[in-house]
Amino acid sequence: IVKEKFKKAQGGILFIDEAYALVESHNSFGDEAINTIVQEMENNRDDVIVIFAGYPEKMKDFLDKNEGLRSRIAFHIDFPDYSPEELLEILKLMANNKSYALDDALIEKCKSIFEKVCSHSEFGNGRFVRNLLEQVIMKQSVRIYEAYGNRKVSKKVVCLLKGEDFDDTVATPFVKVKDTKHKSIGFIA
Repeated sequence: IVKEKFKKAQGGILFIDEAYALVESHNSFGDEAINTIVQEMENNRDDVIVIFAGYPEKMKDFLDKNEGLRSRIAFHIDFPDYSPEELLEILKLMANNKSYALDDALIEKCKSIFEKVCSHSEFGNGRFVRNLLEQVIMKQSVRIYEAYGNRKVSKKVVCLLKGEDFDDTVATPFVKVKDTKHKSIGFIA
């Protein structure tokens, strides 16, 4: 699989997100994949740019797994997590892109939860905001259906997300995972 991915990336970029998952795996496939990546990086050094992405501490473990891997990576770039204010701006942008407006109560509630999650390391950042917005939209749909049933609803009503569409349970799954410090393994869709 690794060799196939390098072949497809010829003349371009191979982006490996959450690369540390190869170290966290409980079988030999992770070691085999890393060894093959190192070999393919050498064999294709003039034809493929490889970018590894992941949380800094976990990436250190990944790089320590194979000496050849660390020596083949020329640049390390650290991207700090977003601030609560930046997450709020991302939320507003995502909502606007979906033609939604946010009322002041919703903005205040989201701002509060962003302040809480930013104190935890390794939360999903932009992914967190997207998931939160999707859950707020789902709750808004239920609210509108309960209020209007099968009657016609104005565009203004449908396009406004309100504070009542957000409650603490909307963000609980994200906060609880980080509070319990579960290690997640997997790849972003």
